[in-house]
Order: sequence, then structure tokens, then C-alpha cells
Amino acid sequence: MQLSILWKGVMYDTDEYCAVNYHDASIMVHSEIEGWAKNKPVYVEYWLQLNRDWQVQSFEISASIADNTYKHALSLDKNGHWKCKKNLPHFNFEGCNYVDISISPFTNTLPVNGLQLAEGETTELSVIYIDVLQNEVRRERQKYTRLGSRLYRFDNLKDFEAEIIFDDNGLVVEYPGMFELIRVR
Repeated sequence: MQLSILWKGVMYDTDEYCAVNYHDASIMVHSEIEGWAKNKPVYVEYWLQLNRDWQVQSFEISASIADNTYKHALSLDKNGHWKCKKNLPHFNFEGCNYVDISISPFTNTLPVNGLQLAEGETTELSVIYIDVLQNEVRRERQKYTRLGSRLYRFDNLKDFEAEIIFDDNGLVVEYPGMFELIRVR
């Protein structure tokens, strides 16, 4: 099964075209984001390989922000340790099951679907945070609270909090001031 999704960026003038392919043992995601952010042209492409529990097994992201281009890629080895393409370990990311890409609403789907929180339940987790506009990849703590059947509070535990509405597939429908779902098929 495949889902094709289109989101409109509200904070930045971007569009994200995302394809989610469900396989027997994995979920594969490919997405493209294009538009403008902070008065700069932006083009981002990313690939995620997930297990059926929505945990990231590998990711690759390629971004062009104005005249700057960069790529990042990490994958889990057979022992569950994050490594780059040169097979060098990234111990700072141990225990991170999810990624959060700063200009994509899709990565909020990963913990929402993976954690399966009951209404009223809260959890904190560590993620690999990719700040696309700053070209930074770092470990961050985040908190998700399920407020209703499709409503969650997201808290980055620093300076940002939002109440996000999801659909029955765990996809962001409305992320106030950030993203709006245009269509799913």
C-alpha cells in the first residue's frame, strides 16, 4: 500500500510531497520539500527506512538552501548502533528511535504511530533532530502528550509547544502556524 501526501508550509512558503510505502517488514518514505524559507530558496529531499513499529532504521537527507548544499545519512548496524556511510559510529544518538526534520510535518508521525499513547498519556524521548536551515544534526529531548483521539501536544522542552491534529493514519492535518494537510491519497 502507498500513501501520497501533500502538505503546505505556513511558517515558510513550502510544499512537501511525501510517499509512504508499506511493506511486510518495513515502511519506506520518500519526500521532497520545495519553496522559500527566510527569503532563501529551499529544496530538500529525504528518505527514511522504518520498521513496522515506525522506528527509524536509516535516513538520508539532501538539502539545498540558497547556494549551500549538504547531505546527511545515518543507519543502524546489526547491533543497533548509529553509523554514517563511512561506517563511523555516532554514539551521541544511541537510544534515538526517531528523527525530527525541522521543515517537515511527517516526522511527527513517527512517534505518534510508534508510541501508541493512550489518551492523557505523556512520554519524553530523544530524537535525532535535523535543523535543515542551519545544517545541524543533533540529539534533542521532546515530549508528546495525547490530549484526545487525534490531538497531541508537542513540546521541544526548550521554547516551543504546539497542539497538533492528526488523521487516522497518524499524519499531521493541522500544525498551527507551521503546516496544513492539503491532500492524502
